[in-house]
Amino acid sequence: MSDTGTGVPPGGLRESPRLPDETVTSVGNPFESTPLPARAITFEVQGALALAPVINIERLYEAVPGTSSQMVRALEVLKHVIELLGEAKKSDNPIEADTLIQSANLALPKLFSYRSIGDGFGIVINSLHYAFTNLRGMPLTEEQLNVIWRVLRELRERPVLSVEQAVQCAEELEERGLEVDPPDLGDLLDEFSIGDK
Repeated sequence: MSDTGTGVPPGGLRESPRLPDETVTSVGNPFESTPLPARAITFEVQGALALAPVINIERLYEAVPGTSSQMVRALEVLKHVIELLGEAKKSDNPIEADTLIQSANLALPKLFSYRSIGDGFGIVINSLHYAFTNLRGMPLTEEQLNVIWRVLRELRERPVLSVEQAVQCAEELEERGLEVDPPDLGDLLDEFSIGDK
């Protein structure tokens, strides 16, 4: 049948060949589709990447003991801050809630030290820092607490934000009555001079 010796032996194939993934293929019709075993992969639909599997941030940046990765450390701090704010949201005691919020606020300078992750990351953390500073000790409203908690959760899921995405986060904070710009130097000097008198 063929001079190259690649033809099918005269008796035909007695057994279907097995591929490396254990699927069975038939030699009879090359246009038949081969059924593949069902795989346990779940897909989430999200925007333009509708069929791409979503990788959990924990698996993407696994924390190896003793790691010096800024990303891993930043994600750990963000997780802690989000947990504190989550507890504050659930608390019925306003003093306990404020204590938890202030503890979260104290972690912002640590997060800002990881700003080399990206400009967007630094903008969001800086905006939150000034939002707390501009409150001048006034407590957060429930709506403000919710937006800060949500922005931090989004930041933890996507820590490498573009500048445009970070500006959108800052605008969301401003829409809830949080001032994200640094206080005017004149206002600060007036505040200190009043304290001296």
